[in-house]
Amino acid sequence: MKFYTIYLALLIPIVFIQCKQTATHEINIIPKPHEYVVSKGTFKINNKTKIVVLNNSLTPLAHFLTDQIYKVSGLTLNVAAEYTENNNNIILGYDNNLGEEEYKLIIEKKVHIEASNYNSAAMAAATLMQLINITEDQVGFPNISISDKPDYKYRSVMLDLARFWHPMETVKEIIDLLWFYKIKYLHLHLSDNRRFTFPLDAFPNLKTVNEDGSREYYTLEELEYLVEYARKRGVTIIPEIDLPGHSTQLWSKYPEVFGSIDPKTNKPKTLYVINMAKEETYKAVELIINQLAKVFYTSPYIHIGGDEVYLQPIKELPEYKTYCKKQGLKAALAGNANELFCHFINRLNGMVKKTGKKTIVWEGFHNTGAGDVQIDKDITVIVWNTTYNHPENLLNNGFEIINSTWIPWYQVEAMNFAPNPEIAYDWDLGDWTHWEDDIEDIQLSSKKGILGAQISFWEQNYNKVIEVLKDRVPVLSERLWNNENSTDYINYHKRFISTNSTYDKLFMPIEIKGTQLINKEGFHFEDKTDIIISAKGKGYIKYAYSNQWGLPSEYLTYTEPFEIKNSGLITAQLFDESNKAIGYPVQQYITKIEPIYNYKVYESTHEANKIPDFSTSRLLREGVTGKMNNVRLKEINRDLFAKVKKEGHIDTRFEGLYNPYGLELLGNLEIPSDGSYQWQLQTWDGLAELYIDGKLICKGENFKNEPEFFTVNFKEGNYPFQIKYFYKNIQNQLSILYRKEGDGNYNHFEELVVPLK
Repeated sequence: MKFYTIYLALLIPIVFIQCKQTATHEINIIPKPHEYVVSKGTFKINNKTKIVVLNNSLTPLAHFLTDQIYKVSGLTLNVAAEYTENNNNIILGYDNNLGEEEYKLIIEKKVHIEASNYNSAAMAAATLMQLINITEDQVGFPNISISDKPDYKYRSVMLDLARFWHPMETVKEIIDLLWFYKIKYLHLHLSDNRRFTFPLDAFPNLKTVNEDGSREYYTLEELEYLVEYARKRGVTIIPEIDLPGHSTQLWSKYPEVFGSIDPKTNKPKTLYVINMAKEETYKAVELIINQLAKVFYTSPYIHIGGDEVYLQPIKELPEYKTYCKKQGLKAALAGNANELFCHFINRLNGMVKKTGKKTIVWEGFHNTGAGDVQIDKDITVIVWNTTYNHPENLLNNGFEIINSTWIPWYQVEAMNFAPNPEIAYDWDLGDWTHWEDDIEDIQLSSKKGILGAQISFWEQNYNKVIEVLKDRVPVLSERLWNNENSTDYINYHKRFISTNSTYDKLFMPIEIKGTQLINKEGFHFEDKTDIIISAKGKGYIKYAYSNQWGLPSEYLTYTEPFEIKNSGLITAQLFDESNKAIGYPVQQYITKIEPIYNYKVYESTHEANKIPDFSTSRLLREGVTGKMNNVRLKEINRDLFAKVKKEGHIDTRFEGLYNPYGLELLGNLEIPSDGSYQWQLQTWDGLAELYIDGKLICKGENFKNEPEFFTVNFKEGNYPFQIKYFYKNIQNQLSILYRKEGDGNYNHFEELVVPLK
C-alpha cells in the first residue's frame, strides 16, 4: 500500500504535464467532468487484463466492473489483490486527500482509479464504462486524465412503489441507471393510501395482496438485498413511509393503533391521517422508524412524508383535546390543528435522530411552524409545490432544502406528465415552475442552503419507469454535477446518444421490432405482424408472449420471427452461454387496431388556454390511429386512477408523448339519413372542436369535464371531418357522442367514421 501511494504520487504529475501539451477533445461522458485532458492513444484490454484492488473493501466493485466489461465485450477479467508492475492492469485505490465524492481517473499505460471512498470509486467506474470503445479487433479506453467531483451532493430519484406494484427487477434496473449516471440516492416511496409495501411483523394485515392473490409488498430479505445491490454500485436507498397523511392502510386496518373506532358502527373512522392525538400511534410509528433504520442502514436519512394533510376529522376525536392539553398545544386546543401536525413532525424527528439518521419531509407545513411549535431546523425539506411553503422562506429561516419542482422534475404517469429533457436542461437549481397557471414561477438568485434536486416519479406502472427516466436522469445528473458548464443542449445530446448506446448494451441489450406496423412510432398493426427480436451483444434470446402484463416465469427460445394476430405483450431477455441473464427483460406491448384517423400532434404549452394555431405550431408526430376497442381501453385505464369510459372515448394518447400537446384528427364519416343530429362533446383539462365538411359543428369552451351539447341538420352522405383537440395538464380525455333527433341513447361518434383504406 505504501508503495502504491508513492508510485501514484510520482506518476500523476507526469501524466498531467504530458497531457497539458495535447489538445483537449470532446468526450462522451455524462455528467461532463469538471477537469479532463485527452491524450493520443488507447489503452487496450484483453482476457489477461487484471483489475487490481489496493483495499479489500473495493473487491465488490472490482467484480461488478468485470461483469459490466464482460457484458459488452465478452472479455473475462480477473480480480487481483496485489499490485504488480504489469502494464495491463486496471487499478482501484483510495486517496484520503480527495474530497467526499471526488475521484481521479487516469488512463495511459494502465487505468488508475483513485477515490475518496467506495461510492466515488463506483462513480469513477461508471465514467470508465461510458468511455469503453469496442471495435471488431480491440476493446479499449481512450487515454485521458480526469479529475472530477459534483457541484451538489443531493442527487436523487424517487420511485413510487405504493400506487402500482413494481417487481424487484424494475428497482434493480433503476439502481443500475442511477449508478451509470452518478445519481447518489434512490428514494423509495414505500407507503400510500393504496399499498403499504414495507413488511411489519407486528402489523401483518398491512401486507397488501392483489385481487389474484399475488403479493404486493416486499419481504425484509428483498429489501435487504436491494440495499446491498445498491451499495455495491455506490447508490444509497432512502426509505419513506408517508405520514401522517396518505396513510389509509394504517388507520383503516389498525384503527385501534393508528386511528379511531366509531362506537356506533364499530368500524374505523375516516380520518385521512393517522391519529396524532394518541400515544399508541407514536409507539407504533417509532417501531416502524426503527425497523426502517435497521433495514436501510446505509442511508443517512429517513423520509417521514408530511404532505397533503387534511386535519379537520382529527379535531373531532374525543382524545384530541386531551392530548393537546397534555402537550401544551394551545393553538391546537383553540382549533388550529396545524400545531398538532408540527408537533407530530418534531416528535418523529426525535425518533429518527435516535437512530443516528436525519429527517426529510415533503413541503407540507406552513411558514416555520404553527402556534408555539416551530419545526426543527435540522429537518430537510423537499420543496415541490411551493404553495405550502415558499423556498425562500425556508432558506431565510435556516432550513436546508431540496428542489423537486413540478417542471421539470415531477413525472406523473397517471397525468401523462413528464416534461421533456430539453426543457429540463434549461432548468437551474433555484428555479421552481408549476403546471398551474396561477402559481407564479420562482427564481432564486442565491443557491445557498439548496442541497440539490430530485426527480419524483409518481403513480407509474413498472414498465414506464425506464422508458421515462433513461432520458431524464442524465439531464438531472449533469445539471447537478457540472452546473456552470451545462449550457449547450446540442452538445449534451450528442454525448447522450453515445452513453445511451452503452447503457442499452449493458442493461437493455434487446430490440423488438414488428413488420407491417401502421406507424414509425408505436407498435400498432391492423391484421397481423411478424415479431423480430435482435440482440445488441453476444448471447441467445428467450421470449414470451402474453395478453397480461407482468414478468413471465417461462420463456421460449427465439430462433426466427414469429407471427401474431392479436394484441399482446412481448417480453424478451438475452442470456449468455451459461444461461445467465444479460441485462434486464425488455417488454413491448403490440396493439391491434382498426385505422380510422390520420393524426398530427403539435407542440403546445401549459400556459395556453385555447387550441393552438396548428398552422404555426411545431409538428411533433404524424401517422394513423385507430378506433377505440376494449383492449386499447384496458391499456389506457391501466395507467389511470380516474378511469375513462368507452362511451364516446377517442384515443388521444401516443407512446412517448407527454402533455401538453395539440392534436388534429382527420377522416371521413357517413351520415346515415337526413335529419337533425345532436352532438355531445366532453373534455377534461382540454378543449376540442369538431368540423364536418369544413364547418364548425362543436366548439368546446370549458375545462371542467362537463358535457357540451350542439344540434345541426345534415343530409345523408359521406363527409370529411376534422377534430382539433388540445390537452393541457392532467386528464387526457376526449369524448364525442351523437344521436339523431328522436332517438333514445347517444352513440359513439366512431360508429359514423369510415375506416381508412
